[in-house]
Amino acid sequence: MAKAPDYTVIRDTREREGYHFSKFDKCLGMVVRKLDTGDYTLVGLEDKICIERKGCVEEVAINFGKKKKQFLAEIERMQEFPHRFILLEFTLEDLMKFPQDTRIPNKSSVKITGKYILRTLMEFQVNDDVHVVFCGDKHNAFLYANSLFKRINSKYERKQ
Repeated sequence: MAKAPDYTVIRDTREREGYHFSKFDKCLGMVVRKLDTGDYTLVGLEDKICIERKGCVEEVAINFGKKKKQFLAEIERMQEFPHRFILLEFTLEDLMKFPQDTRIPNKSSVKITGKYILRTLMEFQVNDDVHVVFCGDKHNAFLYANSLFKRINSKYERKQ
């Protein structure tokens, strides 16, 4: 069986609080360049995998509120990729408590609920085949992304 070559991660230029992939094991490190869809992909497999990172419930709430049109367009563009993921750096429990226990000052003015956000995320998963993963925190989400990149890299390199 042919051994998969090492890979390089691409991080979108607009991704500010994201992951840093350094040279380790099969990963050659990371480059930063503009991506039209998602926050992360792999060099040479830009048309195969798309990862969108969400750091907190408030960010997702903004995506389903003020930025809904842009976010739905992002989900639509993700359809071009065979492997599409939204990695959430929080738990399902954090989501279900929304907007309580958040940094939002006037919680009573928030019209979006955790239940609504969950419903919409599950619709992306069921209707659009976008894998929505509750990773719990940033570290676990990084580990998930790293493991995913190894598997995707191996899958496509074996076919060539």
